[in-house]
Parts: sequence; structure tokens; C-alpha cells
Amino acid sequence: MQNNSLSHYNELTSRQIDQYKETEVMHDLPAIFDYWSKKHISAKSNAITGCSGTIEYYAEYFRKSLNESESNFLVSIGSGDCSIEIDIVKFLLAKQVRNFFFICLELSPLLIDKARKKIDQEGLGEIIAVSQTDINTWKPNFSFAGVMAHHSLHHILNLEYLFEIIKNNLAKNGRFITCDIIGRNGHMRWPEALVLVRKIWDRLPRKYKYHHQFRKFEDYYENWDCSNEGFEGIRAEDILALLIKTFSFEIFFCYGNITDPFVDRGFGPNYDPANLSDTAFIDYLHDTNEQLISEGIVKPTCMIAVMTNEKRESRVYKHWTPEFALRDPKREPPVYDLKPLLQNIPYKITREDDPLIINEVNNYILNTKLTFTNHKKSQGYKYLTYGWCPAEDDFTWSYCEAAGFIFPLENIPSNGVFLKLEFIPYQSPLQENTIIDILINNTHVKTAMFDNKISTGSSHLNINVPSSIVSGKKIIEITLLFPGRRKPQFEGGNDLRALGIALISATIF
Repeated sequence: MQNNSLSHYNELTSRQIDQYKETEVMHDLPAIFDYWSKKHISAKSNAITGCSGTIEYYAEYFRKSLNESESNFLVSIGSGDCSIEIDIVKFLLAKQVRNFFFICLELSPLLIDKARKKIDQEGLGEIIAVSQTDINTWKPNFSFAGVMAHHSLHHILNLEYLFEIIKNNLAKNGRFITCDIIGRNGHMRWPEALVLVRKIWDRLPRKYKYHHQFRKFEDYYENWDCSNEGFEGIRAEDILALLIKTFSFEIFFCYGNITDPFVDRGFGPNYDPANLSDTAFIDYLHDTNEQLISEGIVKPTCMIAVMTNEKRESRVYKHWTPEFALRDPKREPPVYDLKPLLQNIPYKITREDDPLIINEVNNYILNTKLTFTNHKKSQGYKYLTYGWCPAEDDFTWSYCEAAGFIFPLENIPSNGVFLKLEFIPYQSPLQENTIIDILINNTHVKTAMFDNKISTGSSHLNINVPSSIVSGKKIIEITLLFPGRRKPQFEGGNDLRALGIALISATIF
């Protein structure tokens, strides 16, 4: 690596280590996740893998690999505090499996210290060894019967290198076993899923919109890019494609997508497994997700897979093969009818659940200039929906791939209107041009392009919006897309925001 690249890589590594500094329980999830998993996932997974639960799954395929290969080494990639690995070893010992060694590779010295204490407490120091290792540069000097990666692949930048290392060092009849994330980078929703999630979000009572990790309400669904702060989901969307290219699948079971935001750590604690409306909602999400995956509209985001170098007969769920489950990042999002999918949401919302009411958003009067600053008289922030940082002295930065704002109109237009935007585009040093796509009421109206060799400073756009888009509408909704936004994962500096534009003002006339 060049010095600048190495410095930035080290910065990302530090962020990754800091991510788990305060984590006491590595794999804790809310109660509603357990409800969903036990009712909708476990039985199907067990039928495909032939195992009951995570520990038996890894242990059983390790046992087969130890019996069928000539190696007695097992490896765990990104082992964390070794909680799962310790239970796997105890399972194997209970099954009278002996004479094997388990090498656990972990980046964080904090987690390694926790792991070694747990291993010592269990008296397993002669079987389990923990090594501080950067997987992106790992060079094993032994072959192994089995290697596991439990929710660690989506943290790895150099996947090609890792998979080649595993392929070349996996003993004959050995296995590569994993449970991991195969959705979009940064655990974002792909556009075809995002449009439905946002429609569902609009139909939820506000109490379900509290984010327990960020400790705030999200009245509008934010499509967070979790990879901004380190390696979290940094190349999730590449995992399955590279595995298909490198290995053969003995087992492949996949699931998840629409359900993910509602059962995970952020919003999952809002749902009570003892509440019939909450469980009915989770059931609805799962059934809808299953239908959309089967129809090829959305793609699964999680996988359970056993892979080998040798060709084996593959077991999969339904017709959901690895190839079927793969989502091409260049694929145009499919258009589908949302209305039938929204009819069975088991919640009733009130007027007080409306974000416009909650945030005291006044109706917008045409020809009024809204400014997006932190000045007391500036009211522009009330009209912002998703994808925005807190306001600054002169503007408000966007921080996602998309950002939106909304105009509830005082007077409904009978003709077309003009939209005037004043902003500063973020110009990435990694790209030749900055592109901003503008959509109004979900219709594309303009693409703005800026040459990144020339600093633009403050810019203005005047957009003619035809009557077919706004005539008779009570609300005008603007969506800005930033394909050239800042990517702090790959750019230097301490700013972790995925900046797109600094919005100064907006006027409709």
C-alpha cells in the first residue's frame, strides 16, 4: 500500500476495533428477532442443514470434515470473544470427537483478551488458540479440515484474497462453513426493497420508529450506510458472487430483506412478542418478503452455507439457489405493484402519528424561500425528511445516498411549477464528475453534473416541473440521489459522513 492508503486503512482498522470496545454480549438481538427466527426461519434452516441451532450446525460439519479429511485443524475467521467457538468445542467433545485443534483469528486485542479468559475458565487452552490476525493479510502455514466465518465476512475488505487463501489451504474433503450477510454494502436496502419499507414506515404508529441504538425517533426511514465508520458491511454485496466463483455449495439456505430493519437491534426492541398486533406485523413482513423473493423482485440478505472445493450435491430451499439469490449491483430495480402488499398491516395510525403534525410543519406558501441553516428564524429543517445532518451556520449537509424534503402546499397547483435549489455539491477526488439526480413525486426531472476538476462552490438549479407531476397534488416531495457522494470508507480524513450536497435554500414558484 502507498503511505496515504496504508494510513487510511489503519484508521478503518482502529474504527473496527473501537466498534466492539463497549460490547459485552457479541450476538445479542431483541426478543422479536427470536420470535421471527423460531417461527419462520429455524425449521426451514434445520431441514436444509440437518442440524438444530447454530452450534450444532458448525460442530456437525466440522465433525464430518475432521472424519473425511486428513487434517485435524479447525479455523475461525473473526472469532470475536470466542463464545460460539467455545460452545462448538464443547459440543464436539461431548460427541467424543478428539485430537483436533481450533485456531481462532481475531483483529481486536480487546476481544482476544475476553476470549482467552473464557477459554481458560472452560479449561480448553490445549484445544483453542487465539491469534491476533488481520484477515486481509493472513498467511496460514498449515492446511485445515474446516474453516468457519460466523457473521465476519461482511467485515472483510479483501474478500478475493481471503477466499483464495481458504480454497488453497482447505484440506481434501474439508469444508468452509458460514452464516453471514449478503445484502447491500453497509446493510442498506436495495431500491426495490427500500420503496416498500418506506411505504410500510408511513403506516406505522410513531412508537415503532424509535431507534434504540441512536436513541432518537426516525419519523422517516433512513437508509443508513453502516460501512461509513469502518468495515461494517463494507463489501457485503460481493460476498455471494465471489463464493459462487470460488467454491461449490453443499448447503445453501437464504432469507431476510424486508424484515431486517424491523427485527434488528435498532427498531426490533419496539416490538413485543407478547403483543398479538406486533407478532401479526412480523408475520406479515415475513410472508411478504418470502413472496417477493420467490418472484425474484427482492433478493435475500442472509445466508447459511457449507462450501467445498469438491463438487457435491447441493441442498437448497425451494428454488433459491446461490445463483438465484445473487443480486447484481448493476441491476435496474424492478417495478412492482405495492398496493396489494400494504393491505394487511395490522396497525391503525392516528393523526398524531403524521410526521408533519409531530414536527409542526406549516403548509408551504408558493414563492417562499426556505433556508436550511441553524439560525432561529430558519424553518427549512422542518421540511427535511431523511438523509440530512444537523443544520450548520450556512447550510445542511446530506449524509446518505439519497435525501428528501417535502412541501405540504397551502394552495394546490393547477399547473406546473418551478423549483429553485441553491446548494454546494460535494466533489469527490475519487471521481471525475459529481452527479445529482432530482426526483419530484417519484418522477425523475433532472440530472445535474459537475466537473470535479473545477471547484463549483455555491450552485443554483432552476427546474421546470410539468403539471403532469404536481397538478392537483397536496404535497410535493423532492428526492435527491447522490451516486458520487463522499465515501469515507475509501477517502482520507476524519469526516465519516457520506456527504452529497450542502443544501442552502429551496423555493417553489
